[in-house]
Amino acid sequence: MEMKKSPLFLIVSLLIMLPLVSGCTEKQVNPSADDFSFTTLSGVTQHLSDYRGKVVILDMWATWCSPCQLQMLELRKIYENYSRNDVEILSIDIDQRETISQIQDFISTFEDYGYELTWTFGIDDGSIWETYKVGDGGIPALCIFNREGVLSFSHEGLAVYDDIPQGYPADLTRLAPVLDNLL
Repeated sequence: MEMKKSPLFLIVSLLIMLPLVSGCTEKQVNPSADDFSFTTLSGVTQHLSDYRGKVVILDMWATWCSPCQLQMLELRKIYENYSRNDVEILSIDIDQRETISQIQDFISTFEDYGYELTWTFGIDDGSIWETYKVGDGGIPALCIFNREGVLSFSHEGLAVYDDIPQGYPADLTRLAPVLDNLL
């Protein structure tokens, strides 16, 4: 005798399986210390581990990205409001086609308008982006590592320092509370 399966059985089975399947697509936060390396604009290889003891903001961007330009202004506010002993910003250009000269020109354009971007800039060989890209892979993208080098926060899209400027969407992520919580 063949038993006919009811649609209810199928629905219940799918509901039981849903948590197992949906958990496979989440990006897990690494419970142990992370590390990566990048090349600074002066050609020096640096590692995330060089900054242990500080909260590190990894800013993944590209020169052609308009929201990334706005993100630079917000990162500048963070740079001005937190001690170098506490917070370090690493802005890593993830477009492997871009040159150091293009990045320096990008920084110079901000300086021409009175906005100095004096934190650490570097280039990615593809490994940082592959490991830390956030969400659907849009930029700007931020990853914040705690003082022990553990990834503690990640965000895709523009995020503001603290106050949301007039004309910006009201639901933008504010970074100051995240940083304050890690300090």
